[in-house]
Amino acid sequence: MLPVPVSRLVEELLAGLDRALPGRIEGLYVVGSASMGAFRLGRSDVDFVAIVDRDLTRRELARLRAVHLGRWTSALVHDGALGRRWPLVCNGIYVRSTHLANPPLTVTPVACHASGRFRIAPHDDFEVNPVTWHTLAANGIAVRGPGRERLRIHTDDNELRRWTRGNLNSYWRRWVERARRPGVREAVLDRRFTTAGVLGAPRLHYTIATGEIASKEEAGAHALEVFDPRWRPLIEDALGWWRIEPSPSPSPGTTGRRRRRADAADFVSHVIDAGIALP
Repeated sequence: MLPVPVSRLVEELLAGLDRALPGRIEGLYVVGSASMGAFRLGRSDVDFVAIVDRDLTRRELARLRAVHLGRWTSALVHDGALGRRWPLVCNGIYVRSTHLANPPLTVTPVACHASGRFRIAPHDDFEVNPVTWHTLAANGIAVRGPGRERLRIHTDDNELRRWTRGNLNSYWRRWVERARRPGVREAVLDRRFTTAGVLGAPRLHYTIATGEIASKEEAGAHALEVFDPRWRPLIEDALGWWRIEPSPSPSPGTTGRRRRRADAADFVSHVIDAGIALP
């Protein structure tokens, strides 16, 4: 069962897609935190994989783009009324059903929307990766189309671990460099930014160690268990922010936020090295 806010949002998205592209959307599957029982309103996005019956024309792609960017703009306006609460939006990929049977790194999707960015093929799409395919195969929730067990979805544990190591060594090393960069504007010193690293990198460590996909909270629990206790306050602070719990201490001020950012960079760097070293 999907949480009520997720169900309503996905139904609204599907209705908009049907108006813009009648008959084109054969299937829509919720993946990510909402499919894993780990959705947090005010923190999580809604991730999906949509199946189109054929490649879309330029006019159809323009209508699809308008659906997503219109919803994104509305979400940001709604967010403004709620202060700093994260907007509830749908991010996902559009593929043909035959794509799912292929290794994801060989697939060129029809289109993709992520956080207000709409892209069409050909492009290098980060969201088309082994984690998405594994999550769909293990947890995907069908809003339209046959259940996930009836889909032909390519999964390969070695491929998943190779991609995860590569992501640690590329995306997350760049995250560390950004976190350590002098003069980064204050907007990225907040707990959302540090939480992204403190809970994000251990998700990949967990996948390399176990071959499974973890939610952010599961990754935090994993990090508390396997990493040195000196990192515990940082991890617990990140988990508290993700759970929308009051901060255990007063606002640290600019100096304290910079210290937290530096600690987060050191921790993520440690997680990267530990993950790459796993067998």
